[in-house]
Amino acid sequence: MNIKVKGGQVLSGTVSASGYKNSVVCLLPASLLFDKPVSFSNVPDISDVERITSVLTKLGSKITWDKKNEQITIDNSKICFNQLTRDDLGNMKGMALLWGPMLARFGKVIFNGLPGGCTLGFRTLTPHYQAFSDLGVSVVEDRHSAKMDASKARGKEIFMTEMSPTATENVIMLAVGLKGRTRIVGAASEPQVQDLCNFLVSCGARIKGIASSILDIDGSAQLTPNEHKIISDDHEVATFLAIGALTKGRIEVNNVNKWTFEPVRRVFKSFGVEIRYEEDTAIVEKNQKIDMKVEEGRGYLLVKPRPWPGLLVDNLPIFIPLALAAEKGQVIFHNWMYEGGLFWVSELQKLGASVVIADPHRVIVTGGRKLYADTLEAPYIIRAVVAMVMSSMLAEGETTILNADSLYRGHPHFVENLRRLGAKIEEGE
Repeated sequence: MNIKVKGGQVLSGTVSASGYKNSVVCLLPASLLFDKPVSFSNVPDISDVERITSVLTKLGSKITWDKKNEQITIDNSKICFNQLTRDDLGNMKGMALLWGPMLARFGKVIFNGLPGGCTLGFRTLTPHYQAFSDLGVSVVEDRHSAKMDASKARGKEIFMTEMSPTATENVIMLAVGLKGRTRIVGAASEPQVQDLCNFLVSCGARIKGIASSILDIDGSAQLTPNEHKIISDDHEVATFLAIGALTKGRIEVNNVNKWTFEPVRRVFKSFGVEIRYEEDTAIVEKNQKIDMKVEEGRGYLLVKPRPWPGLLVDNLPIFIPLALAAEKGQVIFHNWMYEGGLFWVSELQKLGASVVIADPHRVIVTGGRKLYADTLEAPYIIRAVVAMVMSSMLAEGETTILNADSLYRGHPHFVENLRRLGAKIEEGE
């Protein structure tokens, strides 16, 4: 899918945030823990949900997905263990989240083909394997497959080798099905991890330390499925607010979770953009001047993600167009997590943007340059494509973004929502 975007627009209006992509790709696999129907609401209509439900269907799940009302019910009472191949899993790293609940339910996992992923760079599965091994799971893996046996696994204290949200989620889902108590030291505490824990607690799980780096899980609890509303997507909230600031319009975003969004709001403030709340609505007022708040003696603004409650790495790209929109000043964006996470910014040079790739993890962006429309090649990174759309709104003329399909892995009805806000944007082959 290609997208054409006309620059020089002022976007204004109201939009509602969708359910969080990173939560739903974990919560759907979590349904495997139950032999009774599980229902989720606020489910986004995105391609990642399509892929996960297709795999669950192969395992025997009966799924009813009401896209209009954003609800899904999964009945795993007739589930059976099946080996999964690369053709089943597709190009989606999140499929590894099937491991924890499958080990808890079946006691074994056989993947004849490991899940793929986007082009951010090397994304090791070692933290998953190590944590499972520390709990007593037998893990045999190579470049193409993974076989695991949890028959001798028991709850105990383990130390995560990386604060990985997906690895933490996998261990949580396994731990609720193990005998004994599991303590996870060095756990990730991102919003999607909190959402998973809160769902499981509502089902009867005993989990202490939610939103912290140490989780205590009592595996003896009896679980009963409970309907759960997926939290709103902070990445989508940030995207629409950034587009408002970028185009000098006034945009309101409904269904905002202030608790998880606050770290993002602080980064907006470092660009001189004020975001205010009215209950669960976040608002960016029109005609705000983008003005980087530089620390004395530094000479540039540093934007560097960190684990929650810091700026999450997925939100980093949307602030690059804000730096381009500034009248002056420099920003160093440091993606310390992924060595391929920022290479796509070279495409913005086609628009005339002053962007320098300093090394695999850092780019220097200078504001104040006039941008002109061109044709951009999108990477398979959701928020990078969003950033390209935003940058195109700054450029004079009409920009074409090729192969922008990854947008719909995380943003349902993206183009439709932008049109509702007044954007001149088209999608096609």
